[in-house]
Amino acid sequence: MSAGILGLVAAYILIAMLLLSLNLTSLWRWWVKAAAIVITTVFFAITYQAIHGLLGWPTMQSMPAQFSLVWAVVNEPNRLTQAPGSIYLWADAMDANNVPSGRPRSYELPYTEALARKVAAAQEKREQGHEVMGLRRDGKPPPNMQPATNIKMGQNQTNKTAQQNPAADTVPFMEDGTNLGFQDMPPVVLPDKGPL
Repeated sequence: MSAGILGLVAAYILIAMLLLSLNLTSLWRWWVKAAAIVITTVFFAITYQAIHGLLGWPTMQSMPAQFSLVWAVVNEPNRLTQAPGSIYLWADAMDANNVPSGRPRSYELPYTEALARKVAAAQEKREQGHEVMGLRRDGKPPPNMQPATNIKMGQNQTNKTAQQNPAADTVPFMEDGTNLGFQDMPPVVLPDKGPL
């Protein structure tokens, strides 16, 4: 147990002891004493549920704008248990010089098939020993990935030279994973060296 959790437990024991001493010596009506005990017990339960964020459970906050992918786990939806599925990323935020902070954090993302494919490909690179950088684009696809407007449902499109267009599978669609992309880790940006 960490010192923070031990301190929190000690604080709640102190509050429970103060409540008990007030209830034993006070002349309050019995329903006031009972209400104080119930309210305190409810707050113990609420705090126990809320403390998971301090214990290292994944956060559902937005990802950093650019991060180093440390590891990823994809839990697919389970039809038997009706579990919706989740994608867990352990990411290390990077600064403008492409230097990781050294303090990775766990993130939980909702499962989508497209995001699962992206994460699986990034994790495969990671397992082969390559450093992978993730980018959050705030919902805007990069300039070279703008969806085409002339693509029709289910038809392969060809360009003017009759060669098959590789990006013309079906109508492009937006999903939860469109604003998250992965690429090889760029080199660290070193500061300019002055004259010696």
